[in-house]
Amino acid sequence: MGIFNNTSISQQQICQFLTETERCVSTLGEFTEYVSISDLQRIRREFTKNVNDFYRDGRKLNIGIIGQVKAGKSTFLNMLLFEGKEILPTARTPKTAALTKIEYSEENSICVEYYSLEEWHILEEYAKSDIEDNEHTVARETMKLVAENSIDPEPYLNIGKEEISFPSVDALMAQLNEYVGENGKFTPMVRSVTLYMNKPELAEISVVDTPGMNDAIASRTDRTREFIGQCDVVFFMSRGSQFMDDNDIKLILSQLPQKGVANLYLICSRFDDALLDELRKCGSLRATIDKIKAKLTEQAQAKFMREDQNNTAAERFLKNCSEPIFISSMVYGMIGKHETEYSRNEAHVFKRLNRFDDLSQDKMQEIGNMGAVSDIFAEVVKAKDATLQEKSKNFVPAVKSEWNAALTNLIAETERKKNLLETGDKETLEKQKKVMESQISSIKASLETILGELRIGLEQAKGDSLKLLREKCRDNARLQERTGTEFHVERYPVTTGILCWKKTHYERSSYTTTYTYLAASDALENIRSFRDESCSQIESAIQKTVDIKIVKRKLLQTILDNFDSSNENFDINHFRLIVESVLNRMEFPVIKLDVDPFIQKVSAQFSGEVKDSGDREKLKVLLSNTMDKLFNDVSEQCEKAVTSLRSSLDVMQNNFSTQLLTEIQEEFDALCVQVEDKEQAIKQYEKVLEMLSGALIT
Repeated sequence: MGIFNNTSISQQQICQFLTETERCVSTLGEFTEYVSISDLQRIRREFTKNVNDFYRDGRKLNIGIIGQVKAGKSTFLNMLLFEGKEILPTARTPKTAALTKIEYSEENSICVEYYSLEEWHILEEYAKSDIEDNEHTVARETMKLVAENSIDPEPYLNIGKEEISFPSVDALMAQLNEYVGENGKFTPMVRSVTLYMNKPELAEISVVDTPGMNDAIASRTDRTREFIGQCDVVFFMSRGSQFMDDNDIKLILSQLPQKGVANLYLICSRFDDALLDELRKCGSLRATIDKIKAKLTEQAQAKFMREDQNNTAAERFLKNCSEPIFISSMVYGMIGKHETEYSRNEAHVFKRLNRFDDLSQDKMQEIGNMGAVSDIFAEVVKAKDATLQEKSKNFVPAVKSEWNAALTNLIAETERKKNLLETGDKETLEKQKKVMESQISSIKASLETILGELRIGLEQAKGDSLKLLREKCRDNARLQERTGTEFHVERYPVTTGILCWKKTHYERSSYTTTYTYLAASDALENIRSFRDESCSQIESAIQKTVDIKIVKRKLLQTILDNFDSSNENFDINHFRLIVESVLNRMEFPVIKLDVDPFIQKVSAQFSGEVKDSGDREKLKVLLSNTMDKLFNDVSEQCEKAVTSLRSSLDVMQNNFSTQLLTEIQEEFDALCVQVEDKEQAIKQYEKVLEMLSGALIT
């Protein structure tokens, strides 16, 4: 195929970039005491790898399904590629998610990549700690899963990779859950999986279901980032109820354009979630659909216009990102089914969407909307050659932008260090260091105030949420009596004739009666409804209380208040990176309530219509007791969630001040050595600045 022939022009551009950057890295390598070149080395390394991957024989179109954990990526792919069959296990959690690649092969097989022994030993060490941040918690859960499965991980870790063949797609499906499912036997040890399937429509493409950029295990996040560098087209999924939060915006603007992604399509997934949040307020499903589409579209447009004013590398994404595609994989899977065929979750969603008895098949088509995505997907595959041709043109321009941005940061950092050296001797530096340490003590006090307010806010949010949920619990503990009708037929004798000629025959009459009953299905629905409302309410309340954007703004303001921002050596961007690094480690808890035991208990005693007055009373008592127990579980989960986030705040507080102090100490130590021969050190910094400026590529 012509696209894979490395043309003389592209070859020349690539070789020229690599030659120029190698010269820069090699020369700067002699000045590592004055400048860090790790970012420059990384850019060259990733660029070389991506170019080699792009021009290799048999290069397919790489399509990435990207988004945060629980954005509905697996369900989306099952609908898009496998006609709704659950090939890819859903409901995965951060501790079990693995990057899953899907490609064509005549033979159905799974290629499994396990963790390395080194990575596993790190997880084992993390699991021994009582730290409550996300990484250590996931490590403990991972080790717990291994213990529960009674499996020795070492043989698999030593294998590294293995490929298992299957006679059919169905056989593959049956085993896949063991490697990437939430409770799979081998899942805890798996870093990534490639599915080779005998589906000819996959022949020219490679589709990847990523585990989420907010993955707690660093090596899996690195694996995802590595794949992004090889992506040609991305379907970016953002959950309707938390559409385009700060993590989504950051990933789209800071990662995808610089990695050379040719096209991006923004998908508002789980659209039904967003609708259910507003349905009661709007009074009709039609009004709700129109309102939420307009609201989320305006939200996407406003965020990209604000965030991307100076980001020319992302300009080509703006059109698609400002016109999101709204889908609900679940509702799409319900189209054409009779209500009796719905799964438990589908029945629940149908009942809530049909609150005003206006959920028609047309509206289900509009909410599901997978047909629109299928059309786009087909066009993407059809335009493979044109897409790759366009990407080949952008390889060098994209990497130049990333290279120059890294150089600009290094120039600013080097200028700052040079100025510090020029304006002080060892005694002056020592004084400056003490001043900064004193300022950091002030920052620690301010930080305690900020986080103290958040802790109070969390307790208030917990109290308000439980108060609201207690009312919902009472509502869901009540069952509405229903009225049914019964059709009766009576047979009675009729005599005709006289005397000995009398004859008797039987005739029938019919009539209806009404009766009162309770529906056992209503009790089950109330339990599920309370579970869903509880999880949504607690997660939403916590995220509103701990608004990352507000926290970031307050932290930066604290730095501005405590440091001399008028000093030419003050660089707020330097501190902004520290703030973002610390905040990126904060993970919001996911609330999970297991109501299956409650469902089973009710189902075991009651089904269908409960007509007997004694049985009706027993069902009411059972539901009331069940809801009380479920509320206790909700309260416990809420307490755990708040405790977990409080621990994250404690870790953040410690990390923030520690990181500031560590950087100041390291910089002070280096400058103290250099100040012994200040003139020579300044000359070295000037050389470095000259080389850095000369390495900018136009």
